[in-house]
Amino acid sequence: MFKTVQVVVLLNLANCFSQCIATPPKSGPKWSIYDLLDELGLKSFSGLLETTGFMYTLSANASGPFTVYAPTDDAFNNLPPSVMKKLQNDDNWRLLHDLTSYHLTKGNLSFLKWSNNMITSTLLDGTSIRLNIYNNNSGEPSIMSVSGATLIKADQQATNGVVQVIDRVLYSIPDDTISNYIQENSRLRKLAMLMQIAGYQDSLDKQNITLFAPSDAVFEEMGANFTNLLTNASTIKALFRNHTVNNTFYTNGLRILDGGYITNLPGTKLPIKINQGVYVSGAKLVEEDVSLKNGVLHIINKLL
Repeated sequence: MFKTVQVVVLLNLANCFSQCIATPPKSGPKWSIYDLLDELGLKSFSGLLETTGFMYTLSANASGPFTVYAPTDDAFNNLPPSVMKKLQNDDNWRLLHDLTSYHLTKGNLSFLKWSNNMITSTLLDGTSIRLNIYNNNSGEPSIMSVSGATLIKADQQATNGVVQVIDRVLYSIPDDTISNYIQENSRLRKLAMLMQIAGYQDSLDKQNITLFAPSDAVFEEMGANFTNLLTNASTIKALFRNHTVNNTFYTNGLRILDGGYITNLPGTKLPIKINQGVYVSGAKLVEEDVSLKNGVLHIINKLL
């Protein structure tokens, strides 16, 4: 029974992404990863490999195998201006090196071997990327996600590994847990206060969760009700549970659920609406896809 289900899932995934997988040549791969990136037209990422010296690692057939999560040129063009400015400054070699190595992993990992919330270590010491498989409202696998970036061309085979083409540059490298991020973010000071009063840090640092974090402005609108909340630890814990989902949902996974819902920890259905932004149970995501070591955080503009 298990083998049958596994085969069906893999077939569904294969059908779902048949358009973005090139048919492998009968003679086998012709190019190393570095040369293949050029053949795929990924000039911006190839340029990073040249600047940081990784071109030599990915050109040598004796090295590897590697899996490369390579952003398109459009992904680089769509970066925030402040990030692009830093990347264009050759004096920021350490930043360029860290960004590039974060897109590289050891081994040849086909997308057919991915599982939801799969964690794979990168060549940047101490960091990992998160792989997700998101189902649509019909329950069918629809999106393959790499730390929030969508896989758009899969399993491009090279002589020394494989290239997975993604639609976003992974420039936000997770180095904190959710609880630490809340404590350090200037927009979440009131949420940090509530977390400390209720002693809820450990619960927020469990693996594979999504937190919809109300901004300080949300609590300021509560007035005296917020002051009353400070004296009730059980109500604070209930508030956190209402805003937590036991799965990692980046916005690419939420967008395909337009008109559907996700479920929070108490089991309440949270409707998803896409309308010039992403809305969860009527709250708009005002800061999206904050990748963290144990999941993802979105800042929202009202309580759920």
